[in-house]
Amino acid sequence: MSKDIILIIGASSDIGLNLIKNIREGALIIAHYNSSNEQLLELSKNIDNELVTVKADLSKEDEINKLLETIELNCGIPSKIIQLAAPKFENIRFKDIVWDNFQNEINISLKSTILILNRFLPKMAKLKQGKIVLMLSSVVINVPPKALTQYTTIKYAMLGLVKSLASEYANKNIQINAVSPSMIETKFLDNINEKFVELNAYNHPLKRNANIDEITPIIEMLISKESDYINGVNIPITGGSAF
Repeated sequence: MSKDIILIIGASSDIGLNLIKNIREGALIIAHYNSSNEQLLELSKNIDNELVTVKADLSKEDEINKLLETIELNCGIPSKIIQLAAPKFENIRFKDIVWDNFQNEINISLKSTILILNRFLPKMAKLKQGKIVLMLSSVVINVPPKALTQYTTIKYAMLGLVKSLASEYANKNIQINAVSPSMIETKFLDNINEKFVELNAYNHPLKRNANIDEITPIIEMLISKESDYINGVNIPITGGSAF
């Protein structure tokens, strides 16, 4: 059996690091990062899988293209792709948004995903196998919180991408799915007011926010054989909250 080649975009995130620790033995993990691979290199000493780190600023198309060339030349075509990368979470009221806020979110989250999948999905289709998982958010379920227009808009666009590609590649034995967690207490929240995080936990039915150990098992399932009959699905991980 050939070795799984798993590409994780945003692997240096808290969820990415946790996921790498739990991926079953027998995989080549390609771990993308933006600024520092220190934690990834440290983690590579304590796992059974081979881990290769690759750097790219996802806001720059030339760096994405260089990343894709490097991956294909040195590692091959990924059999599984997990997209976790996004700009850090910020609360900005719509009246205070400038187009650059949207453009940055589009480039890092949406454009990079489209470029990566446009490169690899047709090649995965020829092999008649593959699994794609995109990290979305509970903002695409019911009514989103206020002051998150750019974040919510892009997550809806990515949900549309999941649905469209799942339909287009269903007959190629490629499963394309998403997960939509509610607020998770990670470094992704560094740019928002601590009181907002506390208030979100207080208003949650379980009186707490999610933690990464409640998210990664769902992603693991979606890249495993157990998800062979799951396609085009967005799984909410919200603990019973409305958003």
